[in-house]
Amino acid sequence: MKTIAQSLAIIILALCCSFHQCIGFSPPAAIQRSGGSTTRTESTSCSSSRKRFLLFAKATDEEDPRKTKDSATTLNLYGEATIRSESVPPPHDKIHEFFALPESASLLLRGSNNNEIVEITSVDDDLRQAYQQQCRKVDASDPTPDDLFYDVTTSGVRFPGLQIMSIATIGTKVIKEGHAGFPAYEFVLIRDATYATGSRVFVWFFNKVTGKDKDNKREDQATQSLNRIRVLPMEDGSIEFECNANLSISIKIPAVLMKIIPNKEKAEKTGGESLCATLKGDIPCALSGFRQEYMNWRSNS
Repeated sequence: MKTIAQSLAIIILALCCSFHQCIGFSPPAAIQRSGGSTTRTESTSCSSSRKRFLLFAKATDEEDPRKTKDSATTLNLYGEATIRSESVPPPHDKIHEFFALPESASLLLRGSNNNEIVEITSVDDDLRQAYQQQCRKVDASDPTPDDLFYDVTTSGVRFPGLQIMSIATIGTKVIKEGHAGFPAYEFVLIRDATYATGSRVFVWFFNKVTGKDKDNKREDQATQSLNRIRVLPMEDGSIEFECNANLSISIKIPAVLMKIIPNKEKAEKTGGESLCATLKGDIPCALSGFRQEYMNWRSNS
């Protein structure tokens, strides 16, 4: 499944666009081609916009950190989606064996963008403790010694002027549900690391909002996610795979940056809708691939 990279990128990009309009920033240079030569020209409005940005950034960076922390505003964003696959005809007597395969979970984590998956074979106490805490926060099942851990690297989320990469650590477990004892997956986001490249304005804003411009770890930003993949039995003996995924992000915005957000409630609503759209865009493809792999495995086992 996707990490928070795309969701965070959409939110940050929306805020960046508001910031873009606020300071009137325009691209640094216009490219003119004549014959075989290429020249760059810079408009007066661009130069003025760049000066406004530099002044704004300087004023923001020089703010008293204690004042900024006390006056920061928290944006709480939440998205949830439930998607079902097409049905799969019987029999399903070996489905528990399929769910137990590590590559089956990897298939779902790979998502629609073919994310890079690396299993963490050396799990320390800090990781297990963080996993246990996140399980409690998202109301997941209690951790077990059989749970597996993966680092998931996204292929990158690109927008004009901004690219965001993400590495997420995810804990996975197989559980039994009440639906005729069928197995289910739980994927819990434990931690993630994101970074941005691209336009100076967008990257600066991304770092400012996420706290990546500070040497110390930002403790007032929280992200939680839980994905459940379950088996739903149908009356005719067939089954469907259902995924219920939720993602919540809390971001503390410094007071000086809140000036570009006219309405906190609207920003949270728009951000939540972006999270839902991100989940709905990735889940169907992942479920379809999982369903097909299960049918292929069943035919060959």
